[in-house]
Amino acid sequence: MSFEQIDVKQQSKSHNVSTEQLASAVDALLPEVIRMRRYLHQHPELSGDEKNTAAFVANSCRQLGLEVDEAIGGHGVLACLKIAPDKPWIAFRGDMDALPIQDTKHQPYSSPIANISHSCGHDAHTAILLGTAQLLSQFKEQLQCNIAFVFQPAEETCQGAAAMLKDGLFKTIQPAQIYALHVYPYLPAGSIGLREGAMCAAADMFEVEIHGRGGHAARPHECIDVVLVASHVIQALHHIVSRRVNPLHQAVLTIGQIHGGHAGNVIPDHITFSGTFRSLHPEVHEEIRVCMDHIIRQTSETWGATSKFMLKQATPVLINDAELLTDATALLKQLTPQIKCIDIHEPSMGGEDFAEFMREIPGCLFRLGTGSSPETRYPLHHPSFDIDESSMHSGIATFSALALSAKI
Repeated sequence: MSFEQIDVKQQSKSHNVSTEQLASAVDALLPEVIRMRRYLHQHPELSGDEKNTAAFVANSCRQLGLEVDEAIGGHGVLACLKIAPDKPWIAFRGDMDALPIQDTKHQPYSSPIANISHSCGHDAHTAILLGTAQLLSQFKEQLQCNIAFVFQPAEETCQGAAAMLKDGLFKTIQPAQIYALHVYPYLPAGSIGLREGAMCAAADMFEVEIHGRGGHAARPHECIDVVLVASHVIQALHHIVSRRVNPLHQAVLTIGQIHGGHAGNVIPDHITFSGTFRSLHPEVHEEIRVCMDHIIRQTSETWGATSKFMLKQATPVLINDAELLTDATALLKQLTPQIKCIDIHEPSMGGEDFAEFMREIPGCLFRLGTGSSPETRYPLHHPSFDIDESSMHSGIATFSALALSAKI
């Protein structure tokens, strides 16, 4: 689908809010949204530890008169804007957690907390969702559906969405649609990236322990050298994608952490390493799992070591609902014509546990372009990551347009 090919009709009479009214309302809110984003940026909290962030969100939503439930699946928050009990529901998600990364940029709002920062833009996601809640509260009389604002913890560990669902997030309401966005430095600031089909890959996390026999570095023949064994295992694992997976099926395996040893002249008795693998095809994903188990076990045994392979199936492939995407694209062109919609041709190999919500509810994930300068084009998870804050205008406008004109 090319977004230029979508037929954009004249503004429907069902739209009670004009393009000009919506843009003006977002203009008025943006300074406060930027203030909230900067506050959150200076107070980052890691996955599972979002206590103060959740309290800030809950208090902000209560001040708007929303009904708020807290401590869902950890520090998750559900805020509801209710129109009428017989009206359908539409949900929007924003994630709240930060990363264990040192903030190296030089801004007044840089994180003052050592080795913790919002290097993935979740502070912006939370601020955008709070801004959307404020705007829709102002246009409550024009809404034709109830709105659920889902503030999710622990997205970076791919645990928060499943935990919130398990804890009864939607036990009293059942959204007909759910939407989210993610900042994206590779798109122009303020643009919205859309893609039909797979948007994000399935992602698994893994950890490997190898146990051998330690000893003196001068007498390796008396030892089972786990450093050597781990090096063979790691090399073999990296060959799975290039030699066992169909090259037409995207997949990636990365080992990002390794721990072992005490000193340069000591052979340790154990070593651990951890990483992740991602793919866009369920059958490929299962093939990688089987190959990993086989390689780790047999390579370790060949050198006389023992091993333990721990796998955490984190998140499934995120596939945008085709019908919702088509409707959303036409709506954005109609109600927010100032926003440039960009067709994303390739999926991301990044994982996104928003896919857990989409197991039960039709939905879409959008990309929000945030790049406008070298300072705002650092990749996600980079220590100097930052956004063009004016781009949040498009995020609020996008969510608000979907809510004000939802077809349910």
